[in-house]
Amino acid sequence: MVKITTNFLLCLIAATFYSNASNPKDFIGVTKKQLIKATIYEELKIHPKATLLDLYKNFFQGKFGPGHMIADSNAASDYFKKELQEATEFDSVLWQPVGEEKNYYRVNLSLVRDGKITAQQLIDAFIGSAKTVKPPSLESWQKDWDLILEIIKKMKLKLPNFEKDKLQIAQKLKKGIVIGDHSSIYTSTYHPHYRIVSKYYFEKLSKIASNH
Repeated sequence: MVKITTNFLLCLIAATFYSNASNPKDFIGVTKKQLIKATIYEELKIHPKATLLDLYKNFFQGKFGPGHMIADSNAASDYFKKELQEATEFDSVLWQPVGEEKNYYRVNLSLVRDGKITAQQLIDAFIGSAKTVKPPSLESWQKDWDLILEIIKKMKLKLPNFEKDKLQIAQKLKKGIVIGDHSSIYTSTYHPHYRIVSKYYFEKLSKIASNH
């Protein structure tokens, strides 16, 4: 359980402020470390059982977007439809910004199930977002993750399987594998059926959804 402190509240305010800002001048006074910390608190607030693997995935998605998932647009579309048909439970969180920069959002497939947006609209947003991704180099991402991990350690969150997960991530990065997976406890508890889209496409989808 995350202890709610003054620092915690300041971090949440910073995260909300940052995600809504549109001008670089709006970010003055908010440090990268504060935004990383706020993102960690955000994830743990809405998904208390999140592990280090899940925090890694959050920040990874914030940097790489959906680009790593698109090898073939037809295959991506077919997999989307198959997942939607087979999913029986969904996360209660309809959308969630990921990473400290909030450039990408998770959009819950339940919005399609409930008729708020169409499958094609989300698929188009997903594929369109993938085409605009400019992923960082492995070296750059490793430096980012090292900083994130340092902050997580200092927060003393008592995440389950922390050492095991930390080693697993380190071994994958050493092999040049940057993709992360949700932990089994996260998957079984929160049923994460979503697609990653850029902030630009998210804003378009949210307008559509708000009209239904």
